Amino acid sequence: MRTITLLAAATLTASAFGQVNLVEIARVNLGQQFNSTTSLGTNPSAVAWNGTHAWVAGFINGPSDTGTTGIVRIGDVLTAPAAGTPFGVVSTPASRGYSGLDISGGRLASAFDSGAASANGIQAWNAATQANTWSKNARGGSGVAFDPGFNGNDSGVAWTTFGSGRRALQDAVTGADIYTTANGMIINDGAGTFWRDMDFDPATGDLYARRSNGLIKTTRTGGNAGTASTLIAFSAAADFVSGHNLAFMSDSPYGDIIAYNDRLSVSAGQAFENVVKIVNSAGLAQSITWDFLGGNAPIDGNGYYSFGYDAATETLAVLDFFNRSLHVFQVPAPTTAAMLGLAGLFASRRRR
Repeated sequence: MRTITLLAAATLTASAFGQVNLVEIARVNLGQQFNSTTSLGTNPSAVAWNGTHAWVAGFINGPSDTGTTGIVRIGDVLTAPAAGTPFGVVSTPASRGYSGLDISGGRLASAFDSGAASANGIQAWNAATQANTWSKNARGGSGVAFDPGFNGNDSGVAWTTFGSGRRALQDAVTGADIYTTANGMIINDGAGTFWRDMDFDPATGDLYARRSNGLIKTTRTGGNAGTASTLIAFSAAADFVSGHNLAFMSDSPYGDIIAYNDRLSVSAGQAFENVVKIVNSAGLAQSITWDFLGGNAPIDGNGYYSFGYDAATETLAVLDFFNRSLHVFQVPAPTTAAMLGLAGLFASRRRR
């Protein structure tokens, strides 16, 4: 369903408890920042979102292209979007670039993949000054996330990499090793290690990770321990397809839910509404009602989306790799979704 109709909005209060309603409140074109002539990369590949500003990193798309990729802050996304000065710009081979960003307080973490271990693999930045605070030599092809730890133990910057079955952990302030890919928490369920992204439940420390188009959950039992990992959402394998991402949407109006992209191929022509999906923390699929700005769904893409959720504002940022755009959705409470839907409908009428 591409937009909430008048009838649907009027009846939404009674029916919304069985579905998730997402109301688009901003749409930003990133084509000037990401193209074949800029230092940031040809396409945007990763996003971090704090409810006001977005940090976006790039990728070199194409088997014969080379150049640089970097990170840029898009300030005041909801009111007056403006791009800042690029940072984290690194030489990048074809079909490589940043795989993930995450933000916590004033710290930004990044994961960069050059195809092998790199001095720029896992890094941390001062989000305000853009100064690099530390770097970890690694292959950052599998995303990055701030790990809240378990009962106050073992928090830091978490990451993993291809061929590893463990979550590595860096001290968020200094970058020092807390756990490595040799002794970190086991997250593999025995079915492969094509890791692409990860995120955490901030309340419990449970880990959610993307692997070969699947969604993996590890229930935390300690700072560096968890129960056997389980596959909670899966349609089909896509081992050599990149761009599988997720965001754990903690304590949303619909409870703890996870947004992710079901990307089976790199082909163009994939509809946004078919690829972007939501499940609850147990993996149960949730139906989605989309209310797009102007009633216009995003142009079909290639299934590569990155996600960032801000719990304080209950907003979800979705980065579109193919169309070089950023979409921000309000996640309304069921009792207020009808009014937001009507407001979106009336606004779209005014824009016509």
